[in-house]
Amino acid sequence: MADLSTTFMGLKLTSPVIVGASPFSRKTDNIKRAEDLGAGALVIHSLFQEQIELERAELDEALSIGAETFAESLTYFPHMEHAGAREHVMWVEQARKRVKFPLIGSLNASWMGEWVAYSKQLEDAGCDALELNLYSVETDPSQACHYIEERAVEIVSTIKSLVTIPISVKLSPFYTSTANFVSRVVDAGAVAVVLFNRFYQPYIDPDKEKLDLNLDLSRSEDARLPLRWIALLSDQIKADFVASTGVHTGADVVRQLLAGAKAAQCVSTLYINGLEHISQMNREIGDWMDSKGYRGIDDFRGKLGKRAIEGDPRAFERAQYVRAILHR
Repeated sequence: MADLSTTFMGLKLTSPVIVGASPFSRKTDNIKRAEDLGAGALVIHSLFQEQIELERAELDEALSIGAETFAESLTYFPHMEHAGAREHVMWVEQARKRVKFPLIGSLNASWMGEWVAYSKQLEDAGCDALELNLYSVETDPSQACHYIEERAVEIVSTIKSLVTIPISVKLSPFYTSTANFVSRVVDAGAVAVVLFNRFYQPYIDPDKEKLDLNLDLSRSEDARLPLRWIALLSDQIKADFVASTGVHTGADVVRQLLAGAKAAQCVSTLYINGLEHISQMNREIGDWMDSKGYRGIDDFRGKLGKRAIEGDPRAFERAQYVRAILHR
């Protein structure tokens, strides 16, 4: 029988199927169910930089109430409850008590700030690793690309200095030199890279003349972009690579493993098929491995990476494009 266990960021996973950051993890019952159904790990829903900064602003405002009144009133304190970022950390502590499989905390940010201190709090709450989601829509035409990248690299190195648990970085595909930037975040301290972040794009409803924020789910075809870059980079850069976007079936996971990935994150397929689909994906991976005679994932991982393609080392670069166009 096939052994689906693998490692990611030094963590032992019973399966290469990772539940990506999503509202699924807002309930500890869902996290426990994901573990019971065979997920290798779970990325906790993101703690956003904006949440932390908003909470801090609200706290400062609350503490300033009555500051200029008579001394007799200084014994008055506004009623405050845990909310936002602090509540998130407390909730992670509760989730940690319920499950044994790896929990990966997620921080979503775009610029430096006091929010970085929460990386240590997530570690203390029981996260086995951190995923930094470097998401930013750059709209200032005077902002040079090298400054944007330096800012992101600084975030990685700062978080690395604050925690002892391993760090992964989840990137967008929109870099002039993806390979160079991946190399830089790894040099800054990341031991793993998640490719790629899939952004929810705004939409306009012409009938209502309103901005519409739809949640569009991915398709298996969307997995081709991370597959290409994992194949290109996994044997060049010393880091663990994980596919994200378009991972819907066990076959989708196998494709990414063949390209060189250590694991694959899924979310959309769980919205469509429910958490029970985790077990189905594992069965599909195991059945495929059995049919090929593979006992473990390392027996075939990276078999179809860039350097492993016999006679066509550029198969994941321009060669595919040229061949496809000429043969139409």
